[in-house]
Amino acid sequence: MLLLTANLCAAQEIQPEWSAAFFSFADNREYKPEQRQIPQSILGAWLAPEVGLRLDSVHHLHAGVGLQRYFGSPDKGVDQVEYIAYYRYRSKPFELYVGAFPARHLLADYPNALFYDSITDLRLNSANIFWRIFGNRWHADIWLDWAGHQTEAQREAFLVGVAGRYQLKGAYAAVQSYMHHFAVAAGSLGSAQHIVDNGMARPCLGVSLPAGFLLDSLNINAGLLASYSRERGVDERYRFSTGFISEVMVEKFGVGLKNTLYVGKDQLPLYEQYGAEHLYWGDPFYRNTFYNRSDFYVLFFDTLWVQARFTWSMHAAAGLLSHQQTFTLNVNLNSRQKANASRHNRRTIAQLVRR
Repeated sequence: MLLLTANLCAAQEIQPEWSAAFFSFADNREYKPEQRQIPQSILGAWLAPEVGLRLDSVHHLHAGVGLQRYFGSPDKGVDQVEYIAYYRYRSKPFELYVGAFPARHLLADYPNALFYDSITDLRLNSANIFWRIFGNRWHADIWLDWAGHQTEAQREAFLVGVAGRYQLKGAYAAVQSYMHHFAVAAGSLGSAQHIVDNGMARPCLGVSLPAGFLLDSLNINAGLLASYSRERGVDERYRFSTGFISEVMVEKFGVGLKNTLYVGKDQLPLYEQYGAEHLYWGDPFYRNTFYNRSDFYVLFFDTLWVQARFTWSMHAAAGLLSHQQTFTLNVNLNSRQKANASRHNRRTIAQLVRR
């Protein structure tokens, strides 16, 4: 790598790059145990500075560190450290990331049914390989997350995901999916551990309309939520679960409502045995056969650098209603941004007040 870098530097002009990301979250969950959920509050913040080299117009090499602090932790220092080091390639129709890198923005289309929000908040690096092929109306992704390196104490685990979307004017078709292989720890043959597999997929059809006179955005979709689970050595059968899932989102001036409805079978049938070990990455609310989530949110800021959002969520399941309040703040800076750059996006309450 040193020889390659030296040759590249000698052959062409290498441009330095930098970025800094700050993410803070406060999540108060007033859940009821009868809904198969745990009431708790999770608060914390990430700081992730990066430096890199722009080798040419398509090749980039970055390294950095992610530092996380859990608010209220008895320790006074950093609670979690994740190292960042990755290569990025982008030249239409391909985009490629390889290494250890934050992938929140790359997996943004995945719903809570597949990726629980607490997992995405508490893990900075959520992929090791991400490859996208894209056109003007479509994109297709495949990615790998090696989530567990096998040791004497830790089970081997990895996820392989496939996703895509095709847009035709206001209508679209999309799918998000992954397969999770949850193996055993080293030297555990003959022990009580078993290899477990599970996978989930959400194919859907929808309509997404641009800003108009009455609304700034409208998104409606409906589709299938399907999963499978298998506990090898205990029950070799595949346990399949299917159900109907739909989403409706409307927004005006940064004030919006997103409603998600699910009706179907328990999507996490082995949760009692493996929930604490993170076999399932989806929201435990989908253990219920009926679940409706209504998110009422306000975007305080949605600029090139800063996004701030407050959400009040109501969860209906098991004949009960529970509440959740979340606040998230994202700050993203990098050397490619220009101070006078404008971002044509959603108008927010803060912008209206300034006027």
